[in-house]
Amino acid sequence: MVRKLIFLFSYVIFLTIGLFSQQYISNTESTKYLRENLEYLASDELEGREATTHGEDLAAEFLSNKLIEYGVHPYADDKTFFQTFEVDVRKVDTSSYFDIISVDNSIIRMQVGKDFYLSTTIMPSKDFNDLESEIVFAGFGITAPDYEYDDYDGVDAEGKVVLIYRGAPMRDEESLFSNEDHRKFADPEFKIKNAAEHGAAGILVIPTEFAMKHWNWIKRNALSSDFSLIDNLTDRSESIPSAMLSEEAVSALLNKERYSYQELAEALEDEEIPEWFLLSKKTRFSYNVRREIRSSKNIIGMIVGTDPQLKNEFVTIGAHYDHEGIVNGEIYNGADDNASGSVAILEAGRRLVELNNNKRSVLIIFHAAEEKGLLGSKYLTANSNFMEDVVVHINVDMVGREHVDTIYSVGSDKLSSELKEIVEEANEETVEFNFNYKFDDPNDPQRIYYRSDHYNYAKKGIPIVFFYDYMLEDYHKTTDDAEKINYIKIDKVSTLITEIALRIANLGHKLAVDSEEVVEESE
Repeated sequence: MVRKLIFLFSYVIFLTIGLFSQQYISNTESTKYLRENLEYLASDELEGREATTHGEDLAAEFLSNKLIEYGVHPYADDKTFFQTFEVDVRKVDTSSYFDIISVDNSIIRMQVGKDFYLSTTIMPSKDFNDLESEIVFAGFGITAPDYEYDDYDGVDAEGKVVLIYRGAPMRDEESLFSNEDHRKFADPEFKIKNAAEHGAAGILVIPTEFAMKHWNWIKRNALSSDFSLIDNLTDRSESIPSAMLSEEAVSALLNKERYSYQELAEALEDEEIPEWFLLSKKTRFSYNVRREIRSSKNIIGMIVGTDPQLKNEFVTIGAHYDHEGIVNGEIYNGADDNASGSVAILEAGRRLVELNNNKRSVLIIFHAAEEKGLLGSKYLTANSNFMEDVVVHINVDMVGREHVDTIYSVGSDKLSSELKEIVEEANEETVEFNFNYKFDDPNDPQRIYYRSDHYNYAKKGIPIVFFYDYMLEDYHKTTDDAEKINYIKIDKVSTLITEIALRIANLGHKLAVDSEEVVEESE
């Protein structure tokens, strides 16, 4: 009873100064909401919440109903919480293969998933199916006239399959191109288009060390559906097939050729690019890509600000609510990834409505299709009429595991040093997490800053902060279940989100954007 009275007293005090603004005390009522909501979202009934599926529909209906129950209003004029968008879904038939044909006409058959990954970023044309083609090595497959660089110089690629490195060339550990052009030239879509313009019949990509290390993950994705947005920026035309090879496949392909796979790999490591050469072997593709158009939906709720002028500016707090769905008959429930973040945002919304003390409006956003390439946030940030008035985005993705007193804070000073100060002060005065800034390192090999929905806001110049628990044990596994969740930790995260949101909602000015750091595209 004493604890409850203390909590209620601090709750009232907030109405004039902030949320708790004192040491955090766990709230039994909040953890009850968190547990009930998460156990449903992570239940088998929702079939893993994969984007565009019945499971996503169930999750979206649940979250929107909870927003109504908590007093959060729809943002849209038509009184719906849903922002629906179309996605292009493509899947490579498991019978697809390509043959390596030696000069003695012996054949090594390479199966999709096991030996290669067939890109469906650009729809591969079937015009080259079952055609026997010569193979030519063409460096990185880049043509860059402004830099007097051309991997196709002297190469007759007409009707041939080109074998290329992934990425773009380096000299003394620096790119030959500007940062922007390096990203453009390294983009697989650019390489596919460039090869097609040179008359190539297809592309075979030499695997990187990273790809070899994560080949099991690549294999799984090779047999999974590929999702992309349908909008004016999406190139949906047919083009040539592009296949990334496994280490075993490229080794077999280059066996007894001018350069072995090992020699090409060593040349790449030494920043040397061997001259083009024609292989003695030939290849033949046989594949089928199935395609359909489906819909997915973001969820957007609003807590209207109390100030007549500032209410037209927005603090956004968000989490993705989708997960992996059903794979090989097994349900991936995604309790931590990201039912934990979803319920943390839901609970923050409930508290903000009760407090009714935000001068700026607060948008509660549940992004769809994050697991498919940040598609929901990409669509939302490109197609919503409120983006120019967003002053900050707070993102949570996996916050219910690992140590209860530790959380990874990512990106708070990438665009605004003031935001980092507010986040740290809010934390010190409430939940007192030990912040780990590991993923703010610009050389972070995992590139966490670029791998969740906040990144699409940052690209718009909007200051962001991202909270993450770095749970690896059950990441994207069927064992990410509700019984492993720490609800006290999620309650602390929700408390912190609420406090940060309110402090920024009630600032007398917009956050200062004072960083000159370039926001880079993820590879």
